[in-house]
Amino acid sequence: MSENRINSFDPIYDENSKILILGTMPSIASLEQGMYYSHPRNAFWKILKDLTGDDPGNTNASKRSFLLRHNIALWDTLSSCERQGSLDGNIKEERPNNVAGLIKSCPLIQVIFLNGGAALKYYKRYHASKIELPYIALPSTSPANARGGYEKKLEAWRKVADYIVK
Repeated sequence: MSENRINSFDPIYDENSKILILGTMPSIASLEQGMYYSHPRNAFWKILKDLTGDDPGNTNASKRSFLLRHNIALWDTLSSCERQGSLDGNIKEERPNNVAGLIKSCPLIQVIFLNGGAALKYYKRYHASKIELPYIALPSTSPANARGGYEKKLEAWRKVADYIVK
């Protein structure tokens, strides 16, 4: 099954990052477009737009600038895995990212937000014991998570707004 091994993107961060949002692994659509949360029905960018009142734009460069402008670091709990399709439930043979190393590079990070149940699961498995920061689980922004619809997701993600630079 090694033909199905996929790799995460590099983290997006800088020395001013104050929060870290961790997902699990990029979807097929994200891998094809070279940017986190690129599936057109993933609510991630829309939620951040609603929380900040700022538009992340449509290009990878504008989304990266948006994150850094709001002091948001973004990465995944896993560096690689074997997976058929895009569902986190299909992940096998996973390998963790060095999240503790990223945290050391970003001393201003105050809290970690986990985008979905799988991100929480892998964070607890590989990272929580090495990192002394609070972490908050949020509902997945993925279209596969249809529970409650957009408004329910947005309401839960409002916790992020307390930490975002607007």
